[in-house]
Amino acid sequence: MESLFDKWKTRIPKYSLNHKDLFKSLSEKYGAEGEKKTNLGKHYSSNYELYIYAFFLGLYQDEFSPIEKEEKKIDFSYHIQGWGSKTSGRNSFTNLQKYIFMALLAKTDLDIIALEKGEISEDEVVKDLITTMESYTNGGLNLIRDKINDNSDHFLNPTSFLNMILFDNK
Repeated sequence: MESLFDKWKTRIPKYSLNHKDLFKSLSEKYGAEGEKKTNLGKHYSSNYELYIYAFFLGLYQDEFSPIEKEEKKIDFSYHIQGWGSKTSGRNSFTNLQKYIFMALLAKTDLDIIALEKGEISEDEVVKDLITTMESYTNGGLNLIRDKINDNSDHFLNPTSFLNMILFDNK
């Protein structure tokens, strides 16, 4: 039997189609490192990096914003287990997968006893974890969009993303 973590990390979380333009403007779909990233004017080398940032921003700002059922959801076709894999000479940051998973366990209303008894399936629990993840990410993406709408030049400051996650309060 797979662990809950191993099953969760095989999933591909989604985001609202309403945020597609944020991914297009702030990150690169198939990755961009170094000079290529700079030449493209991207803040993040790959879409999953922006997704991770938006998740933690939403989590830290307690911005839980479920994607409405009528909203179209899309993904960037990359499983969680591949996020942060060592490529291009950089250090692996796959530990972030574990930190995200632990945060999701803490923030998702789960009945672990029912899971242990077999009253609910692992797939149901993983679905709930992904829903929580998508909701915090959606909240973080909403906060980023709000910053851009308030000031389109906000993210030209090299520390703007760091400042936003550390100092911005609701």
